[in-house]
Amino acid sequence: MTTSVTSVKRPVLVTVLVVLIVLSGISSVFTAVVLFGLPGPAVVAAVFALVVGLIHFAVAKGLLNGNPTARAVVAVVNVVQAAVAIVTLVNTDGTLQSSALRSLVFAVVVLAVLSTPAANAFFAQRR
Repeated sequence: MTTSVTSVKRPVLVTVLVVLIVLSGISSVFTAVVLFGLPGPAVVAAVFALVVGLIHFAVAKGLLNGNPTARAVVAVVNVVQAAVAIVTLVNTDGTLQSSALRSLVFAVVVLAVLSTPAANAFFAQRR
């Protein structure tokens, strides 16, 4: 008896999300390179930026492969980002509010992308 397993393709929006995460990782690594060139305590910030960039790459690869753990990491980070944005919106004014609103919208969009029926099916098949 043979059984056929239907493979769910990676949704386009998940791929777009991966591209954005990779670009963010590249930005972190670039920041690290610049900080390594500065004297003094900037080296600590450089190491932190490098680690953050490498985490971005690892999470992006996990999302490409449909890894539910990578999905959970992205979801948790964006829930925290949304919470921080809401606190910032409530407790500040002016430029910080504008930045917080953009951050909140981005986090909500990321969470929505990870929660679409297509994304649910994609990540569910890889458990």
